[in-house]
Amino acid sequence: MKKVVPILLFTLLFTVAKSQYVEKVTSINYYGYNGLNPSNITVFNNKLYFFGTDDLHYVDKLMYTTDGSAAGVTVVKQIDTVKQWPTLRHLTVMNNLLVFDNYNELWKSDGTTAGTSMIKTIEVSAANYVVLNNKAYFAGDITNANPINDQLWQTDGTASGTTLVKTINPSGPAGIVNMFVYGGKIYFNASDATHSSQLWVSDGTTSGTMLLKLINPTGIAYPSNFIAYNGKVYFSADDGVNGNQLWVTDGTPVGTVKITNINAGSAGFQPRTMTLFNSKIYFCGIDTGSFYQLFSTDGTAIGTKKIKTDYTPRNGVRGFYPSSMAVHNGILYMAAYDSLTMNDQLWSCDGTTAGTLRITSFTQGLYPSRLYSFQNWLVMTGNDTITHSVQLYASDGTAAGTVCPTPPDTWSTYPFYPWEAWVPFNNALYFKGAYTYFADYQLCRFSSTPSGIEQPIKNNLSVYPNPSSGLVHIMLAESATNAKVEVFNSNGQLILSKNINHAIQTTLDLTNHAKGLYVIKIQSGDNVLMNKVVIE
Repeated sequence: MKKVVPILLFTLLFTVAKSQYVEKVTSINYYGYNGLNPSNITVFNNKLYFFGTDDLHYVDKLMYTTDGSAAGVTVVKQIDTVKQWPTLRHLTVMNNLLVFDNYNELWKSDGTTAGTSMIKTIEVSAANYVVLNNKAYFAGDITNANPINDQLWQTDGTASGTTLVKTINPSGPAGIVNMFVYGGKIYFNASDATHSSQLWVSDGTTSGTMLLKLINPTGIAYPSNFIAYNGKVYFSADDGVNGNQLWVTDGTPVGTVKITNINAGSAGFQPRTMTLFNSKIYFCGIDTGSFYQLFSTDGTAIGTKKIKTDYTPRNGVRGFYPSSMAVHNGILYMAAYDSLTMNDQLWSCDGTTAGTLRITSFTQGLYPSRLYSFQNWLVMTGNDTITHSVQLYASDGTAAGTVCPTPPDTWSTYPFYPWEAWVPFNNALYFKGAYTYFADYQLCRFSSTPSGIEQPIKNNLSVYPNPSSGLVHIMLAESATNAKVEVFNSNGQLILSKNINHAIQTTLDLTNHAKGLYVIKIQSGDNVLMNKVVIE
């Protein structure tokens, strides 16, 4: 196995008003097929765990862990060896264990090499894992058939405790998807030998796993978009007559009922992007034809109302179409269509029609997505104004405060794209991203304060005080001969350069420079030392 040498790249640091910091934490397997290719980034026992590779040819095969720093990245264990497609998945926290699979094996880990081992040989479907009563539930097939005849399984992390809960479809795949836990029960979409894609429920026992409601007797109901609200579970489903509508369940057959009958017909209401805000559920739905609008509901038919609409003719998907939502600082934010700029922009909503306002007005559209509230920032992806490619954006809720913390890649079309986001950990937001080289996927992070940025690695270089008011002292462990000191600002621009000859200490005067984060680089021959300092 290759030695893992994580490197912190200071060139990705960038600062704007109300400081934001973005870093590519790792630089592992740069010339590999997909770089490090971190996936399933998960917080467990005060560390980050994820899958990745140090191999030039394989997409993933290793379990990694880190304390959030580049120096702290270590390999927990090699899981796979020769597979050239992503296989490691479903990393799930269950009590004091992590459980996951590689398609045909169920694994567990306590975070150590010795404590990482295979639980059972079993074909596992793509359905999400859920945890209920100290056990993880998943869709699997002990016969390892192809295609997989998935049924409902459970595990407590041991081979003997990995058991079939119920054979839902004895004649074929159960097709389990959309598992959702609430109130001591698992709600999910499954098919038995008679009916396809209906609402099922389980309490984790064989007798307690049953078809909860036959929503569509003649076709596919496909219950999805589950959300808990006011002690019940709300979801979307198709009864075969009125199309896809808003439903609710209290966990009983009689308490599972259809709420809306909006745009009844083959298309239906199609509620989606459900988000809790202002003691209601806000979501996207079709009010007529194919116009997707912003709705809210208090859980009743009469209390389901349109908040914002747009009937501007355009090609493709029509309507206001809120496609991503997040609540930040008591306000609902979303991506939606603007008929003036004729593009998708960032919008805010206070719960009223008059209070639903457009924030950005990018000429070619911001097209925000993956909205996430983190500290003082609404973090998202969006198209930059130079390459019009997907980048990381952050907003304070204003047009001027909606910025791209990473400088757009102006020499190519490859974006800084957060492929897997977002994971809050130790005052920073971690994600999988690629910058400059489109296939170099690495572990990256966003922070709104310097405390979320990695502390200097012990490297025989001391910088003090840090933070500093301007005068920065540098102390080396031994005398440097013909060394060069360079200071870069957060844009990567060189702002100061000086030489050190036969000295162990020098002082830098940064009092006339702006407040923010700076990188100090000292090079002597082939040796390079780097550190960061914050000027306040």
